[in-house]
Amino acid sequence: MFVKLQLRRALFIIGFLGTLSLSAQNVTVRRGAKRKVVKEDATLNLSRRAINQGLNLKPNAEHRRWEKVIYRFLDLNQEENAALYYTGNNGKGNLFAQIFKLLKNKELTAYEYLDGVELYDDAHKLDFKAFLERFEIPYKVGGRGANKFLEVEDNDIPASEVRAYYIKEVWYFDQAKSEFNVNIESVCPVMFSSADYQDLTYPLFWLPYDKLRPYINTDLVMLDNHNNLAEASLDDFFTMRMYKGDIVKVKNLLNKSLIQQVGLDSIQSKRDSIEQELKSIKTKSFACSPTMKLKAGTEREDNTLSQEVNKENSRDKRIKKGKKSKKQRKKSKKTKKSSKKSKQVSSKSVRGRF
Repeated sequence: MFVKLQLRRALFIIGFLGTLSLSAQNVTVRRGAKRKVVKEDATLNLSRRAINQGLNLKPNAEHRRWEKVIYRFLDLNQEENAALYYTGNNGKGNLFAQIFKLLKNKELTAYEYLDGVELYDDAHKLDFKAFLERFEIPYKVGGRGANKFLEVEDNDIPASEVRAYYIKEVWYFDQAKSEFNVNIESVCPVMFSSADYQDLTYPLFWLPYDKLRPYINTDLVMLDNHNNLAEASLDDFFTMRMYKGDIVKVKNLLNKSLIQQVGLDSIQSKRDSIEQELKSIKTKSFACSPTMKLKAGTEREDNTLSQEVNKENSRDKRIKKGKKSKKQRKKSKKTKKSSKKSKQVSSKSVRGRF
């Protein structure tokens, strides 16, 4: 009997140790899998959360009550726009140098520039190799087979020749939030080249801003000459509209630019009128909102009520004044009678003395 108990104890201990070893093996396998995932994510330049940040911050177009599309031309020679050109303090070069490297590494997708329309579909994706050949940018092909990649030296990136940008702004009124805001939809670098004593402009491609946004909202740069500290990002520069750009086109039914509509002589006055319209449209859009109409109706009712209350108050004041005047008349009559009586008494007393 005693031997049987010892055998049972020995078998129980062996079984318990076996389960511990199996659980330890499972733990090590899970840890190894976790390390493998971390290594795969470490190869990415940005996390998935950072990549999706631009999409999450993109405003919802379903609740827009009013919208106006504006195209601007940003000249990098102007001091207000110099941050897009002279941002070499962080080691990444200017904005176009960053965009060029992202396109070369296939981290961003650009779309061909078409005259008068922007199409962000697969049929109009930019072929980066064809783009390099079109503008005669030297490159080398590295790797073999499916692992081929393009190599471009930093000195060969035409960053100094990109001296302007087109940006597409969408001015809108969000009825759900009762907000009037401006959204940067896309950016287009413009290359300059001198030929026959003339500067020729070449718009390169359209790049959706929500895809570019995660790559330019991390590193801080210096934005103006008044403060030499790098306290803001290029994303802040765009979203806070710290740039200065001339309006070149407003979306219209005929799809014409401002020069085609009014000519070169009247373009500045047309720009000024559009800027003034954009400043005043905020109040107009609030007036168009049904909630604001309701609010305006309640304000009108309050005004009518206040007017009626004022009328009643003025009527009460008149009645009170009339009552006061009657009392004053009675008091004056009483004072007159008392004065007459006092005169009579005084006359009698005088006569009695003499």
